[in-house]
Amino acid sequence: MRKTAVALAIACAFPALAFAQSARSLAQFQEIGSGSIVLYGIVDAGVEVLDAGDTTLTRIQGSGMTAGNRFGIRGSEVLGNGYSAIFTLEGRFSLDTGSVTYNESVYWCRLTSSTAAPVCPEVRVVPGTVISFLPPTSPTYQAVLGGLNTINNSLLQAITTVNSAGAIFDRQAFAGLVTPYGALLFGRQYTPGYEILFKYNVMQDMTALSFGQGYTNPAIRMNNALVYRAELKGFTLNAMYSFGGSESPASARNERTTPPSTGDDMYGINLQYNTTNWGVGTGWNQNYVVPYATQAAGTPEKKNGLQMFNLGAWVAISNFKIYGQYLQRKNDNPMLTPLDIQNLIVATGGNLAAITATLGSLQFSSYDMDTMRGLAGPTDSKAYHLGASWQFMPRSTLYAVYNYAKDTARSAWATQDASISHYGLSYQYQVSPRTALFGTVAFMANSDQARMTPSSAGYTTGFATGAGADSAAYQFGMRHTF
Repeated sequence: MRKTAVALAIACAFPALAFAQSARSLAQFQEIGSGSIVLYGIVDAGVEVLDAGDTTLTRIQGSGMTAGNRFGIRGSEVLGNGYSAIFTLEGRFSLDTGSVTYNESVYWCRLTSSTAAPVCPEVRVVPGTVISFLPPTSPTYQAVLGGLNTINNSLLQAITTVNSAGAIFDRQAFAGLVTPYGALLFGRQYTPGYEILFKYNVMQDMTALSFGQGYTNPAIRMNNALVYRAELKGFTLNAMYSFGGSESPASARNERTTPPSTGDDMYGINLQYNTTNWGVGTGWNQNYVVPYATQAAGTPEKKNGLQMFNLGAWVAISNFKIYGQYLQRKNDNPMLTPLDIQNLIVATGGNLAAITATLGSLQFSSYDMDTMRGLAGPTDSKAYHLGASWQFMPRSTLYAVYNYAKDTARSAWATQDASISHYGLSYQYQVSPRTALFGTVAFMANSDQARMTPSSAGYTTGFATGAGADSAAYQFGMRHTF
């Protein structure tokens, strides 16, 4: 029990485990005070051609394609009688710029001239609803349009920027105590639901074929989190409670005091059973949010924010591995409503600086938004994953994936369903134990109001130039672990 608990606690950076980091788990020491410090990391980059509808981009993807670029330090000290102290500090970086904060992993919307409709994901103005803006002939129409453009741009930046706070150890930062009865971990950590999402899909977080795109969108990590984790005879239990603090923006990284009293607390749990040839796992996350209306006027929120449930399994047959997963997301508590948007524009007179300042003070997270459509929630979606890998030579592995997602939520701007078929192939050649080459082709068929583009290494998503526009990504690159 103690050995597996130590290994699991230290390996909470489980995305790194997929690329030989498991071989670096700490040894079991026999003497009190003995221990070890390990420096590790992943360097991953390549060239990507992204078809985002009526726009095609070719670029260096320096933030990571098969894994997010990272450097980390972890260590352990044996305390005796089956107890150990451990820690992990892990930061991110981008190879193309050297930055620890980036949003270049997605297709940025384009804001057109002031006299044309915005190309960004629109706020749909539906006659007869609570939001009814002035006609284009009105003298104040340009201010309203500018306000909409600013809101669109602010929302997109909030949900697609990674580590907007510029934290040094944004990926993970925790310390813990391993006992004969499991491990207690304190700090910024991966959520139980995300662990199931990661482990029970064939791509994990690799490339533009990953199941971890915007249509799954769990809370990946949580600040101020307390975790109990243990493993025994193939069973794994992971339970988390977070006292709050989101990944974005910078102003939201501290606990908030605005009502309701639940703030942005979060809790989750997963249970797994894995053998050498098959495994099954289920996870559940519950997030609390404080939407704009609540922050601005103290009005009550609906229900509890995002609820996520997923169930996954895998089986190995000879040189094949087959994966399947089901994921459900529901959030009746959108960050912005049409009335919020109208009031914000009216209150500021469409002043772009005032709108930006107001939105910048709010907490926006991708898991609180309906990213299939490209704007704020509500969300009511189901997603399915079927994937297979075939190691047909000692160093060569071929991956095939089909994912499907559908969101049936309704609001003033979500007047239709949004559905996505996401599929493709990927090939990986392991040049050496620590260096690999890979190539991927991924396609997204958007239907009705869906407007997503493929992403990389578990990033949120990108947005196509219009609703229903199909998208694709073609990637080639290399990964090196140390």
